[in-house]
Amino acid sequence: MAKTSASKGDQKTVALTGATGFLGGHAVDCYLEAGYKVKALTRRHQAARDGVTWVSGDLDDDTALKALCDGTDVLVHIAGLTKALNRDIFFDVNVGGTKRLMEIAAKAGVGHVVHVSSMAAREPMLSHYGASKRASELVLTARNWPFTWTIVRPPAIYGPGDKEILKLFKALKYRLLPAPGSRHNRFAMIHGRDMASALVALSDGKNKSAVLELDDGKSGGYTLADVAEALGGKHDKPPFILPIPFPILGLIGFINGLIATIIRRPVMLTMSTARYLCHKDWTVRNARRPHLTNWAPQYDLKAGLKSTIDWYRKNGLL
Repeated sequence: MAKTSASKGDQKTVALTGATGFLGGHAVDCYLEAGYKVKALTRRHQAARDGVTWVSGDLDDDTALKALCDGTDVLVHIAGLTKALNRDIFFDVNVGGTKRLMEIAAKAGVGHVVHVSSMAAREPMLSHYGASKRASELVLTARNWPFTWTIVRPPAIYGPGDKEILKLFKALKYRLLPAPGSRHNRFAMIHGRDMASALVALSDGKNKSAVLELDDGKSGGYTLADVAEALGGKHDKPPFILPIPFPILGLIGFINGLIATIIRRPVMLTMSTARYLCHKDWTVRNARRPHLTNWAPQYDLKAGLKSTIDWYRKNGLL
């Protein structure tokens, strides 16, 4: 957990976008625990919470963004689209929204910005999402801003509040797990609480002008079989991992994309997403791994999955 804190005599203010999402919810908790005042952008009414000032609006609302950034020491930009009908919509929000926010932050005198990108930005040619996240990074790296900044690329994030890993756990009951591309593909993971506490640690501005990649400390990451073993270790027989090569997954994604265009509702699995999912290596590159003295991950995979499953059961999802 991050040890960085703001004393009562010198209490800092952090502004968050995406605070009502999965990672953002953990971030609000971690910043409050570290002694920060929190300002958070929201599109919907939120219940009052001690230490949190909710700012109504979105990334298209200059007035709301100004209210968010005024009097702010640190800005953490988490918000963004993970699914959209087409490339232009991804870029309008993930790039255009980032540019608008940074320009307002600069005028407001924000001291440090932590921009939450994605591991997908490492291979922008694979997906519209990844291309938009790489372009959002360029908003910061290609210009001299009056604030310092840090870009962080999270891997797969899971934990209490996440619904994606729930699908995997339920699939284990049938002892059959589909593996996009190959059963040997590897990917990094991190618990939502650890990712959020890392954002707090990066808020001190010491890792300025850096593009970083984070994980749970497991060198080389995981395969789907590793995750299945950690989830279903009580079973005598391991699940059967069924590889789904790109031509098949891509075709499914192509059909999904056509349907999404017709009904005007974005879906997660498109041909663009299929290319991303089938990529063989989404593990952290050591050259981009941060050297933080005020943070270390607290959850290995088994402990992290246990906390997630406990949350599912508590909330009646399992």
